[in-house]
Amino acid sequence: QQVAQQEQQQQQQQQSHDYDDQIFSKATALIFVLDAQDEPYDHVLQSFTDTVTRAVRANPTIAVEVFVHKVDGELFLSDEAKYDCRRDVMQQVADELADAGLSHDAIPISYHLTSIYDHSVFEAFSRVVQRLIPELPTLEHLLNVLVSTCSMEKAYLFDVASKLYISTDSSPVDMQSVELCSDMIDVVLDVSGIYGMGAGSGAKNAKKQVQVPSLENGDEIGEEGFAEPLSEVGMLGNELNDNDGADDLESPSSLDGAGEDELLGKLIGQSAPSEEVEDEGVTDADAGSAYDSESSSTIHLSNGMVLYLKEVDTMLALVCLTRTENFKKKSLINYNIGCLKKALRALPQSQNVPPSI
Repeated sequence: QQVAQQEQQQQQQQQSHDYDDQIFSKATALIFVLDAQDEPYDHVLQSFTDTVTRAVRANPTIAVEVFVHKVDGELFLSDEAKYDCRRDVMQQVADELADAGLSHDAIPISYHLTSIYDHSVFEAFSRVVQRLIPELPTLEHLLNVLVSTCSMEKAYLFDVASKLYISTDSSPVDMQSVELCSDMIDVVLDVSGIYGMGAGSGAKNAKKQVQVPSLENGDEIGEEGFAEPLSEVGMLGNELNDNDGADDLESPSSLDGAGEDELLGKLIGQSAPSEEVEDEGVTDADAGSAYDSESSSTIHLSNGMVLYLKEVDTMLALVCLTRTENFKKKSLINYNIGCLKKALRALPQSQNVPPSI
């Protein structure tokens, strides 16, 4: 009878390991949401420790994220109270892992303070996505070059559907600017959905621009323009055309034709769709999407700053924050953004090139 019980226990353990492998082996991140207002946290952290133990055993490279949620209301009126709560959670997690025989240093865990009453949830998920992108340093470098070249204050790469920014330059992130950029994407999608979609073939050639109001400058791009730093890092692919209008700097056929994958899916390591599905998706997007290669928006703020949005891929948008006096050479900015688009699309392709011997 004891032998039968032992065999049954071993069978249950094997089934549990197989179940854990099925769930966690292909996962890239584990997000654990903790209610900050539900004290004490003992029972919750015990469940967290058990989950982390099983996840790390099945997938040692999994990223563990803890969202200390609902840090709002009367209990968290000050930032100090929020930081104290996070500190307490971190200490209790370390104690629980130590009791389970795991080292807190061996398991990298990130902690985020979140609330539904601000953009902290979007900020936290943005950080999670950024940890899953191996090319994040390269993206940050490209945005640093763009910001320096065009004298911008800040630049973000946003996923249009989720409004999460997958990368930004190295300057400190201001939550207020992130909220403005997120709201701007909503405005562009809403206005384009109403006024930017034509019928038949007209929808493919209709330009979707929202400018409130925009500064137009007829200055041409001179040889002494500040586009040189982009060429130094290998971002320039073609010479300037004689026509230097903002709309002619990049050819839609060369940038947004059939055969283009969604850049975000490539960057986080998802497998590329087949060519047939790809071509079909591009055709549908050109015919019925309010967000396409011509989508752009310019919003002038009351503090002398300008928000500028430009499409860089099917589901990605570049949102820049710059001063009004630095936005006068808009065609030059568009040219540099076009160079950035080429560099971004060449980035996932370079991963498939075998190293030279």
